[in-house]
Amino acid sequence: MRVRMPRAGDALIAVGLFVIALIGLYAIGSDARPAVTVKAIVLVALMTLPLAWRHRAPRIILWVAILAWMIFVAIGYPNAASILGLVVALYGVGLYLPRRSAFAHGLGAILVVSAWTAVGVLTSDEVQIAAVVSTIIALVIALGIGLSDNRRHLRLTELEIAHARQDQARKNAAADAVRAERARIARELHDVVAHEVTVMTLQAEGAARLAKDGDPRVAEALHTISDSGRTGLMEMQRMIGVLRASEAEAAGGATPRESDDSAAEHHTAFDLLPMPSLAALPDLVQQVEDAGLPVSLEVSGSAHVPAGVELSAFRVVQESLTNAMKHAGPGANATVTVVRESDAVTITVEDDGRGVISEAMHSGGHGIDGMRERIGALGGRLDVGPRSGGGYRVYAVLPSGDDQVHTTRPRTAPPMTPEGGTQ
Repeated sequence: MRVRMPRAGDALIAVGLFVIALIGLYAIGSDARPAVTVKAIVLVALMTLPLAWRHRAPRIILWVAILAWMIFVAIGYPNAASILGLVVALYGVGLYLPRRSAFAHGLGAILVVSAWTAVGVLTSDEVQIAAVVSTIIALVIALGIGLSDNRRHLRLTELEIAHARQDQARKNAAADAVRAERARIARELHDVVAHEVTVMTLQAEGAARLAKDGDPRVAEALHTISDSGRTGLMEMQRMIGVLRASEAEAAGGATPRESDDSAAEHHTAFDLLPMPSLAALPDLVQQVEDAGLPVSLEVSGSAHVPAGVELSAFRVVQESLTNAMKHAGPGANATVTVVRESDAVTITVEDDGRGVISEAMHSGGHGIDGMRERIGALGGRLDVGPRSGGGYRVYAVLPSGDDQVHTTRPRTAPPMTPEGGTQ
């Protein structure tokens, strides 16, 4: 037993029981009983004060209390107040010990106390047979309550652990979704940049051939540009291979071999497709309508939009319509509005379905996290939430200036009207 400072609540209970037992000891009121002595006070203290440590050593406390009680009643002191220490000690055994050990010590204690009380009935006229029955009932109730509380505490602990694991699993899934989206952005950025670098390299090589009879320094500079472009492409392809493997593992959770095979198959098919852009929105809308969700598409403006921003805008519309198909419910309609301006692309996707917002936000998917990551990488703004009267709204602003470094201040989303539109 580690004798350290007990908890305040346990200490107060132990002191309170000690005081009650002392009061009962001094209120004997019979000349036939032995006088109160230091020995009696010590025995009362042994039956009550150690209960302050019952959560650390419930077995020891129980049997110390039983031994002190047996000596106490054998001397001739009354059982009424002193039995309280045994009741609390037995409750602690049921509460703090494993179920099998609690049963063993609890039943053993009940048998010992009952047998000792029965001996008192046989050897003393002052101990009645009712004392055996009342003692057994009191101890059985104490043990039963302790076992019941122990089971309830274990159940609460299991629920807390399960909730913590679910919360951690959600966080891990969200982190995996963000990593996968970053890898996807990097892969798509590779496709955009690789095209431009390839054009630059080919132009440099062509210019070098034209300048071979001119200044050798010009030809050397052009060859250097060409070599640097090819080296950059190779390094980019090597790094994008690592990112694709990370994306496959985060998205599928498969074994490394399965991830490599599935990633190779998926990205081989992907590389054969053209880069999606705003021009592909009518085809996307048609696919969604074929799946059963009517969509109204409106694209306005003719400002130039960088390829990377066009790609991100397409992905935002794609994910928003996917969420609408999942959560809007039957009979819903969706509206997609895209405004191309000189400094930004504004996207609004709304549906009038009756899907519950909690279903869209906590359904186990992480499309919103992915959109937020993608738009945040461009310095944009994303606002999502329910519409007044039902449905869901996604509002995104993607900066589209030629110099993205100087256009990263996000726009503020316009306030929503009571009907769910924008002012």
